[in-house]
Amino acid sequence: MKNYSLLSFVLRGERRKAVLLCLDKPKIPKEIADSCKVSIHNVSKSLRELVDRGLIICKNPEDKFYRFYELTKKGKQILKEITKK
Repeated sequence: MKNYSLLSFVLRGERRKAVLLCLDKPKIPKEIADSCKVSIHNVSKSLRELVDRGLIICKNPEDKFYRFYELTKKGKQILKEITKK
């Protein structure tokens, strides 16, 4: 079942879409920024938005530095929908 609200949320933001597309494996924000060609500030904001919507998860939230982010099951489903188009 498609979640059109989440799909719309991701497609409305090029940064959010770019971050999802970059998360092929767990990465830290700096790696995401480098591979997406987006500023670290924009990546951090997008990560917060995507975590709040349950599309990605921080693997080690207790650490202050080198936090790793990866797609959740819901995030993978949305990514599959995006890449179909």
